[in-house]
Amino acid sequence: MGRHSSPEKSGNAKYILIGMLFLILAGSSYLVVNTFFAQQQESTPSAAKKSTSKKTSSKPKLETTTASTGNTQQSSESEPQLDATALTASADQVYYGVHYFNQDKDISSNNSAPTASASVIKVFIMEYAFTQADLTEMLEGKTINDWIISMIQQSDNDAANILITHFGMEQLNESFQTQGYQDTRLERLMLDNEARNQGKENYTSLNDCMFFLKKLYQQQAAYPYSTMLNIMEGQTLRTKIPSKLSEDILVANKTGELDNIENDIGLVLTEKNPFAIVVLSQNYQNVEEIRGAIGDFTLAATEMY
Repeated sequence: MGRHSSPEKSGNAKYILIGMLFLILAGSSYLVVNTFFAQQQESTPSAAKKSTSKKTSSKPKLETTTASTGNTQQSSESEPQLDATALTASADQVYYGVHYFNQDKDISSNNSAPTASASVIKVFIMEYAFTQADLTEMLEGKTINDWIISMIQQSDNDAANILITHFGMEQLNESFQTQGYQDTRLERLMLDNEARNQGKENYTSLNDCMFFLKKLYQQQAAYPYSTMLNIMEGQTLRTKIPSKLSEDILVANKTGELDNIENDIGLVLTEKNPFAIVVLSQNYQNVEEIRGAIGDFTLAATEMY
């Protein structure tokens, strides 16, 4: 009799074959999946870098400016300097300023503060009279205009006192403030030593004086500043600002003197380079020295630019 496989053995063989096929398929799937994840891991850093790169480039760039110091240094080095050493050494306190109109340049001690004005305050009284009063009005036998001329050109203290009394000290001070002269104020009449001993003084400042002179120059073509300029050009006291200048240079100035004060302010009207100048000094050592220093300082100022 021939051999025949039993049904049990035939069924076992079938299951074995199916199991082997399953293992083969499972192994293949494992390899495919494992390869897929390996490829993903290898590509992830590149994607991350790409993403990071995009984030960086999407930020707004900061604008930076580099200041060019070359031109600034050159300008600073070529800027003219005005030596005020002799001037400042001549008194304990000196306020000075020069303004060049053509260049719109200033040279200043930069220390403006209220200081005793002496007779320099008379230019502010003159401005009040020309802008607020009737110049033809008679006071003690003279017109207000006549008193102004004496007050400025000869620094006549009696003329100043007549005008101050007529206008009223309070009214003058209110006008000074309205005009923009923040540091200019009358507290006493001229040569009132009793009031001065009580601590009362008349004040102005470097800034206020320069403001007045600039206004005088800029409006010189029109009345009333044209007339005020003409009056100041007739100044007879020439011991400071005009003292070292040639006679052909036109100067319109107003001096101020007390026992410890030497002041002078004015316009130096050179043809090529007109300028305003203010020098206010207190507690000088020697009157001739301080006056000479103001004259030398003015002369040096004409040689600038």
